[in-house]
Amino acid sequence: MPESYGEVTDCAGSKRPFSLEDLAEAIQSDTGSAEDLRLQKEWLTTLIDALPDIVCFKDANNRCLVANRFYLDLFRLDSNDYVNRTAQELSRQSPFYERFMTTCGTTDEQAWNDRRPISFEQTIPLLEGGEKIFDIQKVPLFNGDGGRKGLVMIGRDVTERKLAAARIHHLAHHDSLTSLPNRVLFQERMRDALAQARRSGCMMALLLLDLDKFKEVNDTLGHPVGDLLLRAVAKRLLSCVRETDTVARLGGDEFAVLLTNLSDADGASTVAETIIRNIAEPFGLDDNEVVSGVSAGITIFPDDGPDAQDLLKNADLALYRSKNEGRGRYHFYVAEMDQEVQNRKAIERDLRHALATDQLCLHYQPLVDLENGAILGAEALVRWFHPERGSIPPSIFIPVAERSELIFRLGRWVLLRACMQIQTWHSQGLPPLQISVNLSPAQFRHPDLLDTIRSIIEQTGVDPAQLQLEITETIAMTNFDYSVQVLREMRDMGLSIAIDDFGTGYSSLNYLRHFPVDKLKIDRSFVVDFDHHPGNDAIVRAIVNLGHGIGAKVNVEGIETAEQLSFMRDLACDECQGFYFSRALPAEEYARLVTLADPWVQDGPK
Repeated sequence: MPESYGEVTDCAGSKRPFSLEDLAEAIQSDTGSAEDLRLQKEWLTTLIDALPDIVCFKDANNRCLVANRFYLDLFRLDSNDYVNRTAQELSRQSPFYERFMTTCGTTDEQAWNDRRPISFEQTIPLLEGGEKIFDIQKVPLFNGDGGRKGLVMIGRDVTERKLAAARIHHLAHHDSLTSLPNRVLFQERMRDALAQARRSGCMMALLLLDLDKFKEVNDTLGHPVGDLLLRAVAKRLLSCVRETDTVARLGGDEFAVLLTNLSDADGASTVAETIIRNIAEPFGLDDNEVVSGVSAGITIFPDDGPDAQDLLKNADLALYRSKNEGRGRYHFYVAEMDQEVQNRKAIERDLRHALATDQLCLHYQPLVDLENGAILGAEALVRWFHPERGSIPPSIFIPVAERSELIFRLGRWVLLRACMQIQTWHSQGLPPLQISVNLSPAQFRHPDLLDTIRSIIEQTGVDPAQLQLEITETIAMTNFDYSVQVLREMRDMGLSIAIDDFGTGYSSLNYLRHFPVDKLKIDRSFVVDFDHHPGNDAIVRAIVNLGHGIGAKVNVEGIETAEQLSFMRDLACDECQGFYFSRALPAEEYARLVTLADPWVQDGPK
């Protein structure tokens, strides 16, 4: 609020700011000539009417002396009706503003009693609808003997400032995409919920939620559709809980739900089941039907932790188990999960050490020509022999590497060692066999992948034609345009490309014809129980025809019996691999196997 309204000259000839007290003195003054008083009050009226604020001067008995045009227009008071009236009397003239006038009377007395200026905020409804917020200041004035002289009220409209502050606060505490509470507000709500649970003795549940295959929606349909999906999921989540519960978006496709005042854990499982069922229903988004899902991890206070940090950590462990066990499900936290995490951390720590101390090696499983039994090459498979734990299966350490940055280091190591081994065999006089190396999803998406491959080829001098890179069907279909571009650049280097685990993913045959593919590898699941699933032969035959139709060879994995071998030969597969021929062998044993003449004949190994 303005602290002065111009300048005045005192009796000594010095200039000083014209203050509220001067205004009040001038209004109440009855000294000077009539013309002087008229001019003075005309000037003061013009001044205060020009202010976009509430201005009102009162006498010692709280009766209005002067009010500006803004005040009169706001409260619909005629200028002839308000003079010498108290706030209580004015409330009868303007009943719509009775509440404000009553407050005015109370605060007038408070200012007199405190003998100092007071400030407060007041919300004032408008006759035309809506409301305004004013910052009201009241300044009591006293005579030299301490008696009451008059009171000044000024009110500034701070509605826009308040709305702006509210918007800033909302943006700081809510997710801009879904308008749900963000991580900051969620943590505040969680602290409050924990305090309430401790006081009441009731249970509180925390659910961490993660959308299934959300990245695939972004990659295949685009980020705008992904954003629509997140908004739609937020609405469905809100419909699954009570108004007293909290749904928050923590970031990306991760959501959280706080359930308060629970009598038992069954309430949390009921909500989890409702959420999973609702999110599984198709979403109609921008002319696209999107099918998603959600996995959940649940912790209960006080059973699973005393504070927010422990509950969040344990809910994340439960969520991890849900996602690992097939997604679209929920798990409650159990203490054993913490041991699983410690084991994973130990594996990650030891794997870092293994990469630096040569504990890893490659084994090679032969690829066999189904027509003549000749060895065509091998698939390179990483093995880890821990000095204390012994052999650690890839099914244990590969997922750990996938969840950290180690997967790219591990993948580079495998590719480098395979290329070095090819050159070693070449120097030993072995024929130029092709070696296949698997690329993980994280490797394939890494921006340095192509430069890494070029660097290794240059470093080792390997013939690119002897190197085949394998990606899964799901990797190929994720971010289709990017995948095609990367695969074409690999082809331009002279490498060959294989699609692994074909038939288990979700690829479109229309898309497949755009991929530069040299080989389709049929997943072993179509082989191991073909005699129990008669339809498998039709699927394999269709894949063989598809592969040959696009100019690719067809490999089948998991051959373990003569019957399986005969079955795949009848279906015109090109090559195969499996324990029927050989397990994955160390480099020296594989080399000895290759040097044997005709190691396999039509009916199996010698």
